[in-house]
Amino acid sequence: MKEAMGRYTGKKCRLITMLSMTSLFFLIEILVGYGTNSMALIADSFHMLNDVTALVITMLSIKMAPKKWSKNTYGFARAEVLGALINAVFLAALCFSITVEAIKRFIEAEEISEPKLILVVGAIGLVVNILGMCLFHEHGGHSNNSKKVTFSSAVSNLEDDEAQNSFIKSENIMMTTNDSNNLRSSSNLNMRGIFLHVMADALGSVVVVISALVVWLTEWEYKFYLDPALSLMLVFIIAHSLWPLLRDSSLILLQTVPTNMKLEVIQENLAKVDGVLSIHEFHLWQLTDERIIASVHIRCRDISEFMTTAQNVTTFFHNEGVHSVTIQPEFNDLTKAMTHETSVNECLLRCPNTGVSCTQATCCGPVTSETNGEVKSLTVVR
Repeated sequence: MKEAMGRYTGKKCRLITMLSMTSLFFLIEILVGYGTNSMALIADSFHMLNDVTALVITMLSIKMAPKKWSKNTYGFARAEVLGALINAVFLAALCFSITVEAIKRFIEAEEISEPKLILVVGAIGLVVNILGMCLFHEHGGHSNNSKKVTFSSAVSNLEDDEAQNSFIKSENIMMTTNDSNNLRSSSNLNMRGIFLHVMADALGSVVVVISALVVWLTEWEYKFYLDPALSLMLVFIIAHSLWPLLRDSSLILLQTVPTNMKLEVIQENLAKVDGVLSIHEFHLWQLTDERIIASVHIRCRDISEFMTTAQNVTTFFHNEGVHSVTIQPEFNDLTKAMTHETSVNECLLRCPNTGVSCTQATCCGPVTSETNGEVKSLTVVR
């Protein structure tokens, strides 16, 4: 019995429940909206349709994410991120369409019929969306440590990393990195997107209720302009909630450095790890909202010290919240066998072809001490 219940709990159960409610209520809103000529109700119905689409995309991405695919070495790990971006684009399109329709209503006001029916439908919609917010409320927390809105993933199988101080030992140095760079709360872009959809829908239902009450209970000569005015207010609220989702999913797909990490600080501290003479071609990016990946070339004294140095580097990245690291070692004793002088910052394992076409095809281009203001290599004098 417990096993059977387990299959219908957690993220999947919440998504199915919300999908059923939103699909049914979308049909009710679209029929009543067009029947009563209520723009707010029509806009809210299309937002409900957008929620249905978002829920379907989320369910598909959750199902696809664990799957392996020979043409993609990471599988479908970014399926949820892509789904979140699609959700955000749909919301942006919705905001545009509502804005255009609202402007048309300001130019030529249209009378709204059956305000009592609109009020009942709006009230029911508010109840449905409040239930939806209860299902996903754990994804609505705000972070005070950055401008980015983050949401803890209570439905994820990954537990939040505990905040911890990172001690970097060198021959004469012990230092502690900033706690805010080490704290990496697990989050889920699609569950965040769903929460934003539902929250915006709840506000949309409030707009519908207010508009219906004004039309029903007052004789105000401009009451029919309130409907498009409140719709524009809804657009502003949706757009405000939309921006963090659109920004975060786009930055992940662009493989940007996580916003809660300072690349320069990490590079400087990494160069101070015991056994590291210099570093170059250091890359840090997000595969998903929860998985951070790093790769780096490290110059060491000799092969015998590499495993100890590699363990120190791996521990350093672990303390920074990075648990997937690729280390390419380079050894000083290799330079003795070379016929030409090499800089301590020069990559010893370059592509054999040193032509311009080969150099431009590498991830970093020519390795120099500084490129476009960004440090590409660091050396520590011990």
